[in-house]
Amino acid sequence: MSRLLSAGLIRLKKSKLFWLFCGLMFALGLFFPASLYLQAQKYNLATTIDQTFFSHVMYMGVISAVFVSLFIGTEYSDGAIRNKLMIGHSRISIYFSNLILCMTATLFISVSYMIPNAAAGILLLGSFALDPKTVIILVFCLLCISFTITALFTMAAMLIHNKASIAVATILAAFLLLFAASYLAASLSQPKELPNYMLTADGEVKQGEPVPNRRYLSGTKRQAYQFLLEFLPQGQSLLLTSGELPVKNALVYDGIIAVFATGLGVLGFRKKDIK
Repeated sequence: MSRLLSAGLIRLKKSKLFWLFCGLMFALGLFFPASLYLQAQKYNLATTIDQTFFSHVMYMGVISAVFVSLFIGTEYSDGAIRNKLMIGHSRISIYFSNLILCMTATLFISVSYMIPNAAAGILLLGSFALDPKTVIILVFCLLCISFTITALFTMAAMLIHNKASIAVATILAAFLLLFAASYLAASLSQPKELPNYMLTADGEVKQGEPVPNRRYLSGTKRQAYQFLLEFLPQGQSLLLTSGELPVKNALVYDGIIAVFATGLGVLGFRKKDIK
């Protein structure tokens, strides 16, 4: 597999899409703290680098979907996977080499954001409000979330041989996961009671007793929504950026998803008819 990885790294180094995403994330890493600094100066707000440092995790799902689908899809369309099989590489080594390469790309794309963001953020906004140990743990969680998403999209890309179909399926899945996570978070954020304002006879507005919120989730339904939000990688992204991520649960769920997706992908790829 070392030969596959060496060739893949050379291909990754020459990939315009990879460098485009690295450049985009580098620019965003500088833009977000600069934008927040200008707002803080204008409105006299108290800010810290924590507010921007982890925010890019929300984009990693879509970026991973686009990159993985095109990177692996090109191998199918160019006949590279068939050629690898013909010269004696096993299907397992081909699968894991592509998975490692895609995760490596994900790592570099993420780091391309964090390094300039940390430099500009500390300079403009000051040091982290979180202690160093917590920052390191959250960075590790962020990378685990990104790797889990990459594992899911690698599975899809390795099982769908059509380049256009891979791109459509993975990008659509990325947005569906994001929308599902946003819906779950919005539903869980509903208050138990709503304020009740009344208009008196003399035209004054007074606040009465709060009324129950019909959209408030309780009981088993709330537990199910909370579990799904913590289980889905994009849900974990939302929780991480809001400072509410249950670290231990998230790492366990990421491990389960990554192992299941990789196992299913390997089994499917071993049986796949490569044309």
